[in-house]
Amino acid sequence: MTSDEQQVDPVLDQALDANSLYQLRASVAAHAVRAGLPQGRADDLVMAAHELAANVVRHGSGHGRLRIWRQDQMLHCQVTDDGIPQHPGSNGRDHEKVADHAPITQSWRIKPGHGLWLVRQLADQTSLHPGLSGSAVTISFALGSAGSFRPFALSEHSIDDGRIMIAIVGQLDLNSADELAGAVERALAKDPAARLVIDLAGLTFWDAFGLAGMLRAQGRADASTGACMSLANMPAQLARHLEETGLADRFTQSC
Repeated sequence: MTSDEQQVDPVLDQALDANSLYQLRASVAAHAVRAGLPQGRADDLVMAAHELAANVVRHGSGHGRLRIWRQDQMLHCQVTDDGIPQHPGSNGRDHEKVADHAPITQSWRIKPGHGLWLVRQLADQTSLHPGLSGSAVTISFALGSAGSFRPFALSEHSIDDGRIMIAIVGQLDLNSADELAGAVERALAKDPAARLVIDLAGLTFWDAFGLAGMLRAQGRADASTGACMSLANMPAQLARHLEETGLADRFTQSC
């Protein structure tokens, strides 16, 4: 952990090995919700933490540590690989020999479908800290304020220039993602060349299902001749998440 991270008492600090993965998932889930993370994002954290922990056990040193702490409206989770123990008097040469054959970052794989690739799709922020004496990955999730639990709602109205504004309020998640896609489909059924603006000013939370719903809505608009859909008043955290996951280019910048 960095010096700044050490100043914050963790809400969970647990060793991990092959025998602790199941219990680790239950502990992460309980502490994430208790710390204020909405259930949908808590599930994402459990999945990401398990992936990192499993990589330490299966592809790294086999043992490490998981810590969770809350700071600045973010919930941070760090999974550390303890690395290969260095024997006294080795002067680091044992590490160099091991590194020649099995790089210390091997446990943090980045191939699509697993490892860091999957973790980066789930977390709001991801940072890798490699090192011969042990490497770590820190993942961060934005905590919702009291307003994050406002009921989901959609409203539609026309703008002076002829565009249709669809405003989202509350949480865009598994339970509400289909409603957005449905609203876009209804608008396109009335006018196949409709120009749609999705107003995200009232958006307080989103998860992977919410992002999938926005992608489906964008796909519907892209497939309708003459139609377009753009996002407006996007929260900074969502904009950063889309950039980091390579999804920003999937959405129309202006309409």
